[in-house]
Amino acid sequence: MNKVQKTIIRQMAKGYTQREVAEYLKQRNMHPNSLSTVEKEVNKLKKIHGAKTTVHLFVLLLRQGFLKD
Repeated sequence: MNKVQKTIIRQMAKGYTQREVAEYLKQRNMHPNSLSTVEKEVNKLKKIHGAKTTVHLFVLLLRQGFLKD
């Protein structure tokens, strides 16, 4: 998982929407940072991990230890 993907997942795990995550990335000058990119990265991660939904993705990531504090 790259730095942007990790940031997206961490922020969404805190309850932020994809739009809010895009804004978060922009405020920190992280690139890419558009809403479209956030959506694409989430979809990419769903495909990689075999998740059917975003909730399913987060369950899988939690089980795999990606969401540890």
